[in-house]
Amino acid sequence: MPAFKPRRRSRFQSLCYFVFGLGFVLFVYYYALHEPRSSPDILAKEAASNSTLGFQKILVLSKSPSWRTRGLKAASAYTGLDIEIPVQSLPTDEFIQLWRKLGDPNGKHPGLGQAYNWIAHLDLVKYAIALDLETVLILEDDVDWDVTIKQQIQLISSAVREFTFVDDEDETPYGKSWDILWIGHSGDPLKNETRRVEFKDPSVPSKDQYTGWTKPYYNLNPGSRYVQRAVNPVGTIGYAMTKRGMKKVALWAGKGENEAYDIRLLEGCRSKDLSCIVVNPQLMHHYVPPMDFGHISEVAGVNGAGNKAEEEDFEKLMGSTPNIVQSTRCRVLFGSTCLRK
Repeated sequence: MPAFKPRRRSRFQSLCYFVFGLGFVLFVYYYALHEPRSSPDILAKEAASNSTLGFQKILVLSKSPSWRTRGLKAASAYTGLDIEIPVQSLPTDEFIQLWRKLGDPNGKHPGLGQAYNWIAHLDLVKYAIALDLETVLILEDDVDWDVTIKQQIQLISSAVREFTFVDDEDETPYGKSWDILWIGHSGDPLKNETRRVEFKDPSVPSKDQYTGWTKPYYNLNPGSRYVQRAVNPVGTIGYAMTKRGMKKVALWAGKGENEAYDIRLLEGCRSKDLSCIVVNPQLMHHYVPPMDFGHISEVAGVNGAGNKAEEEDFEKLMGSTPNIVQSTRCRVLFGSTCLRK
């Protein structure tokens, strides 16, 4: 029986295989080069809605576990946020008294509670610097936010990038051309002469729903939120800093020389020693337990204002949050909304 001989390809067939293979390689290479890519703004918005809202870390200012931290942890879990509550040491009474005397003897000085709060904030700022963070968001432990916080923060990302003229190739959620970004505060009057970026946000409280000391200055278009240069930001409920901002804040606020930490930062914004941006209306505010049960702030408590309340009752009785339409604390703890009216 004759041996089997494999059939040899013709030159034409080999050429066809070669041309087909080369064409396939070129097609794959072309597709890889021209595959549609997400724009930097889209990538930035996606990063802003991660578990730390686009910042490298979320750090919480807290003296000790309480109804504040337990509610905060529940709210964070509900909205998928990753927070860190560092253990903070208490300064000595002698150090507090020295701190209160810093600056002009005839100028303004912090009360006892304000001094404790000021030093605690500075400790967190220095902690973030020691960690060599690019950005950080610092929250006070009674903070509250809307259940749509991740959708809200995506809008903030785009607005801040537009406001600070972020380079087209920069994919960072907020750019880096700022020192402080206030997303949680008790008010900052919206000045018409201040440059700002307006955008639609369905979660914004209406003028009738808005409360606080800045209500007389409320001149927002319905359903709109704004990013603007900070003019008079009061309250450090939730504020972010860049690496540059952390170092500048540590130096600026490390001198004391005023009545409170937030007022010292406000002065830096006004003088432009600090580059400050604010979101109006705010995305975060203090959750406040029912006043009828003797609630006072920790700062007021240290200052001796009011009587000590039965704080364990606060976890059983729903309070309220100003200017947050759908409070996360009230949703997760009480299955309700609790917008202060």
